[in-house]
Amino acid sequence: MQWLSDGSNWLILGFILLIIEIFAPGVFVMWWGLAALSLATIVTLITDLSLILQLLIFVCLAITFSLFWWRYQHNINQQEDVTTLLNAREHTMIGTQGMIIELLSNGVARGKFGDTTWRVQGENLAIGDKVRVIAVEGITLQVRLV
Repeated sequence: MQWLSDGSNWLILGFILLIIEIFAPGVFVMWWGLAALSLATIVTLITDLSLILQLLIFVCLAITFSLFWWRYQHNINQQEDVTTLLNAREHTMIGTQGMIIELLSNGVARGKFGDTTWRVQGENLAIGDKVRVIAVEGITLQVRLV
């Protein structure tokens, strides 16, 4: 394994690992490739490193890069994405104006918003009233008279 002792060989290995990542994506081999590229820089700057020390540095860098990536990705996956309204059409309704078209019971009615009717709830609602959506609870829009 003497061929790995030269900095240019670590550079070649790094690029080979990055190319493997392109054809077999998984964002794991990439970190080994970046470790090899980093080691190529280190070996170029410090030319008297033994092969064993180079391999040890490579393993440490590869593990460190992989663990940092895993931790970063794990934190992103754990965060709740509260800013997205994807597949949550009812939340896009907040602030929209509509009209009451049918009274049900206990302050519950049906309101027309655009081309869709929704179950709405509010105080003193009457047919024909214009309302504005102020909140969403399940499938019921909380409304206030305009």
